[in-house]
Amino acid sequence: MTIDAIDSSVFILIPVHDRKITTLNCLNRLHQQSYSNFSIVVIDDGSTDGTLNAIRAAYPSVTVLQGDGNLWWTGAVALGMQYARDRGADFFVWLNDDCQVSPGSIDGLVEFCQSHPNAIVGCQGFEAEEPKKLVFGGKVKTWRGFRLIQPEPNQVLPCDLLSGNLVCIPRSVVEIIGYPNPQLTPHYGGDSLFLIRAKKAGFSLFLDTRTSTYNTAGEATLYPSDWLLCAGGPLRLLKLVFTPHSGLSWRVWWQLNWEAYSYWGLVMFVKKYSSLLAISLLRFVPLTLRKWGISYLRALNS
Repeated sequence: MTIDAIDSSVFILIPVHDRKITTLNCLNRLHQQSYSNFSIVVIDDGSTDGTLNAIRAAYPSVTVLQGDGNLWWTGAVALGMQYARDRGADFFVWLNDDCQVSPGSIDGLVEFCQSHPNAIVGCQGFEAEEPKKLVFGGKVKTWRGFRLIQPEPNQVLPCDLLSGNLVCIPRSVVEIIGYPNPQLTPHYGGDSLFLIRAKKAGFSLFLDTRTSTYNTAGEATLYPSDWLLCAGGPLRLLKLVFTPHSGLSWRVWWQLNWEAYSYWGLVMFVKKYSSLLAISLLRFVPLTLRKWGISYLRALNS
């Protein structure tokens, strides 16, 4: 089956902000591939680096929706989905501009959704500079939270959650649960909350490993991966807890834990922020000593 075999309308939605080169590289990769029925919509949330004019000059066929800097990821994706739905979209494809999409990836996602009603399907992504390092993809639900899975390639298999970096969603999802809600999860967690609710509404989630996608993003200032050694003052993590757009926002994790785990989610919530508080206290220790301590513990465990 090919996409041309079914009369469908596919909209690729790309939220961007102040990453002109990254955005243009993403669009270049898309235009090197043949998507006869695909429309590309970039949601530019108030970029000040010339992204808008650069897109219009290089890719005049790309639709650009403009924000004022307050959309963030969830608001931008919701705006793009509303725009696409109003124009008859059958499928929405979320795509982050830091994804290096492999040939055939989007075709495969759409074809799978076309042949599997009530299915949502996404890709997994590896770090561009470390091709064996998995950074996003399908997740399995455990009592400790959702965990990334790394299955064998060349298959499509069910999962409990997907990362929103590259996902195909049928129109029927929006007709049942509505759009992603930026009031609850403005930036981080917007994809997870939407997909958790879609699964609870009866939609099945799948991970497609038939192609690989690569990720070019660096360290996220609003969601540091290394809590103990990340840059900034000792109280940086606690400040992020009260920043609505942060990946450490207590509001975001309250919503996600409750939606996915109900009362057990409250236990997970307390555990997460107790750990964060303890690490924040450790951050008062000079950085050199923290690094030495980690090296020492690793040596003991090796």
